[in-house]
Amino acid sequence: MPDDPRQALGALVARIAAAPRSARAGVVRQLLPLLADARVPPPVRVAAAARMLKFVPDRATPVRRVTRALTVGLSPSRSLERLRQLQNQVEKCAALDAIIERREKRVKLACPRCRVRLPRVEMVKHLWHEHGLTLERGKTRTPERVTDELREAHAATGDPAPLDRAAALGGTAGLRKWLAGDDPPAEEVAPLLAAADARGAGLCPACFGELPAAVTPLPEPLTLANGRLAGDGYAVEVGGNAWLRTLRVTTPEKATSTGGRSLAPRAAATLAAGLALVAVLPLARSLTVAVIGLAVAALVYAVTRYLRSPAVGRTDQAVNAAWARLAPKLVERPYAARFLTRLCLTSTGRGDPDGRVGLLNTIAARAAGRADESDAELQLLAASRVLQVEDVERFGRDVVAGIAALAADGFNGALPADYAEYVVGCYLARERDPGDLARLRVLLIGAAFDAGLVPRDLLDLWGGAPNLRRAMAVEPAHRLGLLFGVWRTRAAKAWQAVAPADTVFDLARTSPPTAARVLAKFPDLLLFHRPELAVEDLVGPVLVCARGVAIDAYLTADPDADVRLDRGGRELIFGRHRIDLPRRLPAEFPELVRKWLRFRAEGLLQFIEGYLSPGPAGASRRVLGPFCRRCLACGAVSAVASGGVGRRVPA
Repeated sequence: MPDDPRQALGALVARIAAAPRSARAGVVRQLLPLLADARVPPPVRVAAAARMLKFVPDRATPVRRVTRALTVGLSPSRSLERLRQLQNQVEKCAALDAIIERREKRVKLACPRCRVRLPRVEMVKHLWHEHGLTLERGKTRTPERVTDELREAHAATGDPAPLDRAAALGGTAGLRKWLAGDDPPAEEVAPLLAAADARGAGLCPACFGELPAAVTPLPEPLTLANGRLAGDGYAVEVGGNAWLRTLRVTTPEKATSTGGRSLAPRAAATLAAGLALVAVLPLARSLTVAVIGLAVAALVYAVTRYLRSPAVGRTDQAVNAAWARLAPKLVERPYAARFLTRLCLTSTGRGDPDGRVGLLNTIAARAAGRADESDAELQLLAASRVLQVEDVERFGRDVVAGIAALAADGFNGALPADYAEYVVGCYLARERDPGDLARLRVLLIGAAFDAGLVPRDLLDLWGGAPNLRRAMAVEPAHRLGLLFGVWRTRAAKAWQAVAPADTVFDLARTSPPTAARVLAKFPDLLLFHRPELAVEDLVGPVLVCARGVAIDAYLTADPDADVRLDRGGRELIFGRHRIDLPRRLPAEFPELVRKWLRFRAEGLLQFIEGYLSPGPAGASRRVLGPFCRRCLACGAVSAVASGGVGRRVPA
């Protein structure tokens, strides 16, 4: 036998394939010692044994000779493992299958967790069901570790086989978890989000399992069109023709009832004119008197038609009728909170505010007393108070500030935090002016900071509060750090060393028209400096923003930018911009601008560093609590909204 048994093994394996059937037994006898030779690597011996079994009769005795030679010197468990390796390389061998089955029944494995001893098949079941482990090549592994290895294999080779293995191991949940840990592109997650949104759910950020939205969404406003208002089984319809006006009221208890009929303006005017003619014409003794009588009748017709003509269209009439005919009967009915909420949402900017003020106050008081009972009552409280704020706008009330003040009750703990979500949702139910929305964003962020929240809390909050995210979101997120820094240092006013200035929070609170106009163009405003009147008339205010310093709609961020006057003070060179002026600017103005550029770079941008640091735990738990869900599958806690991937928060 040569020194290298691998050569002899290879030669004999090739020989057995070519040998006639009568000579194969002799070749097998020569191969058996080589199968037991430890100098030959096990994979080579296993491959040789698999080749041999193709030419050995499929009976117990000849196959057993091969298996004994292949497993000589091994423990029972390792022998069984090597035979399984052989089985994986043999297309069909009933005798080998029987040998392995008998050995599996005899060989018992010890559980590494509870030390129970079971046959391998039973041990696989025991490990999975009792400990959540898999048995792989004689070693126990957690499903997470196996999934991580499969992910690495898929990433390295692109082979789809690891995906199939992950699906077999963890099912749909396993594939979702795989996707969650792989930072997938948006187009891969979109179908999962759409399916979850259809069920009022979002996705757990840790495993992409579906989580019910933490906050109950606001109901839609009532359907309102062509004088008909309807929803939840209730309906009010204003109809009729040129001669007769009708009002129909429908409730769940009564399918349809006639709410009332009255003469239309034309009919009332015609009747009044007719009565005037009946009274005047018998007295007519001449043509002149008759003409006067006709003129009187015409005047009566015109006056009556004018007085009887409604001041509002049918849409507003339907809203007024709902408040007059339906709302009073529903104030004390607990199941009517949803309809009243929808009525409030529909009534914004419609109907007669004076006619509903008393009833609206009663509804708001009723909802305040029951706000702890259900989400429906909390929604009604938000909708009724928002409508109250909207209804007094005609008296000069600052609606945006009023909405921010209502939402602040949810941030500071006076009411549950989801009340703020409902308030903002009610306000956003109608299309709003961009300047008002920009100002509302600043006021809401200021209210949140006043309540003890920090930028990280707001980012977490927006994961479960879609209305607050829509109203408050700042992009990119680091601008929150700048806003928080300005808010935190507003008392010290370090910028006074450059020049007096208002923070964006002060501007939004004290100068609504100016704030709305400026924020619509520069939503990243931080400081607002108003120079002397002569300068402001030429270039406007100096705006210190997150992106740079703005003058006359021109923006520059470089603290070393060229800022100077040219053409005898009639042209301001501002970085790469040239601003033509009708009159001369004071010579000291460029130096002021340079100071603002340096202050932004050195005094404000430092606030970005560490802006995601956690804040007071109490405020965070109080506000985030209503917006969070714990995933039953993986235990992760996240703020989650319908149709979105949740944002993981500390448990």
